[in-house]
Amino acid sequence: MVGDPGTGNAKAQDGLERDPVALREQLEHGLRSMGFAQTPASAHGLFTGCLVADPGADVDALVRSLGEALPLTEGAGDRFGKTVEAIRRALLAQLYDVELGFGPLLPEDEAIEAQAQALSEWVDGFIAGLGQTPRLGKLKPSAEASEILRDFAEIARIELEPEDDEENAAAFEELNEYVRVGVLLIADELAPDDPKRIPMQ
Repeated sequence: MVGDPGTGNAKAQDGLERDPVALREQLEHGLRSMGFAQTPASAHGLFTGCLVADPGADVDALVRSLGEALPLTEGAGDRFGKTVEAIRRALLAQLYDVELGFGPLLPEDEAIEAQAQALSEWVDGFIAGLGQTPRLGKLKPSAEASEILRDFAEIARIELEPEDDEENAAAFEELNEYVRVGVLLIADELAPDDPKRIPMQ
């Protein structure tokens, strides 16, 4: 077991949930300390896919989705578990609240090529997380959802044209918005019939 987040860390978790830059930095540090190979973008995509397929997935299930851990420091598992819990809570709120504030966790202060690479990694992680969740086997995505997932597979292989920053920026923004809306549509389609099965806390 990764570790119980505990109520004493609620304020710290809430702070992370509202600060994507801090959340991404802590996720990156946690992945390294746990010996995982994923980038923050791919891990966030993986967690999102798991939660879209099964909103009841807990912290331990999300951590297991990353593969085998090889913690490099003492107590890394507990600290990483708290980070994953903050991400889990933030994602559930963003995916299922009325404001629909969801968006892939990507670097905001890097070159457009780096952001596009991160989006590619995020989408690849999302597809993997969606596919490995047992609950999805009992569901049949609609034709629209299947088409979105095929588009996602193409986005995962995206390559921007070199030395065309303005066009690349426009293309990236369009793809990022398509991914954001596509994930929300799939989440709505796969959401449990009983909203009480979506644990918001």
